[in-house]
Parts: sequence; structure tokens; C-alpha cells
Amino acid sequence: MPLPLTRRVVLFIVLDAFILLGVAGVFAAVHRSINTANPAEANAKLALTATPDSAVPQTAATHAVEEKTTPSPSKTVLTPSTIIPNKLSTAPSAELDAEPGQTVDLTRLRCKKIKVLTHQIEMKENYWQIAKNNNIDILTLIGANPGMPYKARVKQTLYLLPQRGVLYSVTKEDSIASISQAYGLTEKDLKDANDIHWWHGMKPGDLLFLPGARPLLMTKEWHDYFSRRGIFGDPLGRWGKINSTFGKRVDPLTGDVRHHNGVDLKAKYGDPVYAAASGKVTFTGISGGYGNLIVISHAGGLQTYYGHLSKIYVKMGQHVHRGVGMIGRVGATGRVTGPHLHFEVRKKGKAQDPLLYI
Repeated sequence: MPLPLTRRVVLFIVLDAFILLGVAGVFAAVHRSINTANPAEANAKLALTATPDSAVPQTAATHAVEEKTTPSPSKTVLTPSTIIPNKLSTAPSAELDAEPGQTVDLTRLRCKKIKVLTHQIEMKENYWQIAKNNNIDILTLIGANPGMPYKARVKQTLYLLPQRGVLYSVTKEDSIASISQAYGLTEKDLKDANDIHWWHGMKPGDLLFLPGARPLLMTKEWHDYFSRRGIFGDPLGRWGKINSTFGKRVDPLTGDVRHHNGVDLKAKYGDPVYAAASGKVTFTGISGGYGNLIVISHAGGLQTYYGHLSKIYVKMGQHVHRGVGMIGRVGATGRVTGPHLHFEVRKKGKAQDPLLYI
């Protein structure tokens, strides 16, 4: 006896549902096996570890509000914030180095939860200022711009992320597991952030947003910078403005182009000055254009110079400690146009860019 039409329809629908579920299960199993296959191979090219050290301050290029109070000579006043992680070490792999100018393809961005903005660098702007103004850190800026050159250029275009993280371009060797492991994420967080499902998997060329991750890919200059930074703290005990950087500049007194051996840090007359690192005082007194000068010798053939001081509180041969007790006060002695601190780093007698060490 033939089945009624309604029963035939119901049985047909039930049978189709079982078939579809079976096909979906097979597809999901194949997809899972592809994504988890040999994650170590893809992960071998990415190795970067963060070495936290709460005593290491950020670069002096970071802007901050100046201290309103004058600390006592015996008080520690260095107050490193968390705009930049303290120190990074990288595995020696050329594959970690991005080519200068290398960018990401925003048209392939899988994450729909964030909006990537663009910013064109203006005169007198620097990376740290741009990062701070957009409530991110310097590593997030690098994470969105892997080929970002070490020195900012006027009219250079940057991508800005709305929160801490990294933009990652998927290669054919990558898998969900390898990317998650390399960047310290869970596979669920990576999938959720980028709308990755068994029916809409990850493909080479896709651009992923890795929330909270630190970049592994950056130019060699940035790798070198992060390997050195943190040796010296800010000698003013706060993160102030740089009036003049290291290198060639127009002399403010003569108008001639001359080499500037250090950085000039904006400060008020009488502001306290601290040792940027522990060491031994090897010179105090008047020295030509430096005016009142303190020189401190440190390990590794390094020396720091503190020029144009109004007061000197240490003596030759005295051992000083980083950020503990004032060594002097900001002044306008020597060859200057106004009060500021000239801070200089030398290695075996040769002037170095202080921003590479702070």
C-alpha cells in the first residue's frame, strides 16, 4: 500500500538531513586535518620571546606630561610606563625581517570587528607620539606596518589599529595551529576574531587580525633597536620631549650644519637630573660648550654625558645608581640658547644615538 504523500515528504526530508550531516562531518574532518598538519614546520620560521623587566624604561621619544613636583635627592623617580614592552630578543632568522616599505593588503582582511585607519605623518611627528595619540603602543604600530622604516618620514602613510594586535598575511605553509602557537593565541580566539569556520576556512593571502599579539615581523633596524633598548633610562626621570636629535642639524647659534653628538631633552631650569644607568663618575666640572658637565662610565665601554647643568651633586670616583638620587640640575651653562639637558651616549669614545639605548 503506497504511503500517503505527507509521510513520503517527511521521510524524504529526514533522509536528506542525514545525508547532509554526513557530508558536513566528512568535510569538517578533512578541514581539521589540513589545518593541524605539521604546525611545527610553519612555526619554525617564527621565534620571538619577550623578556619583561619592569626596571627598563621606554624610549625617550615617548611624550608624557612633565612632573609637577621636585623630588628629593634620595628619592627614586624613574617611572617607566607600559607603552612599549621592556625588551625583546629575537631568534637569528632572516625570515623575521620585513623589507622596508613592505605593507599588508587590507582588501584581504578577514576580521570585520575592527576598522583600520590610515595616518599620514606630519612635520615634527614621531612614531611614539602617533601611537600614544591613538591609544596604542609602538609594537602595535609595527604590527600593522611590518615594513615601517626605523626613521619616520614626512607624508609617510601608516595603518592604525584600534587596539593592540598584529595584522598577519597567511602563507601556504601556515595553519591555524601554527599561527596560534607562534603568536601566543588560542585557536578559538584566532578563529573568532577572523570569522573562520569549517565552511569558510583560512586561505593563503588572507589578512588576519591577531588580537593582543606582538609582532614577529619587522625590519632589521627595529630588531636591532629592541635588542639594545633599555640599557639606559631617561635621565630626567620622566618621558619628555626631544628638542634636538642625534646627527646633522642646523646649529641654533650660527646657522651652520653641524653634527650633534647627543639629544637635547626639553626641561625647565632647575629640573632634577639622574644617572641613566649605574656606573662610576669619571668627570665633573666645566667643559667648553657643554658648560657644567657630568660624565659617568658604565660597563661595556659605555659612557653617558649630562651637559649644560646648573648644579652638580656628585664627585669624581663616586658610584651612582640608575634613577636613585639626583646627580645635578638642568641649567643653561655652556653653548646654549636656553635651559635644557644635553644627553650623550658614547661607546669606546665614539658618540652613539642615545635613542638606540633608551
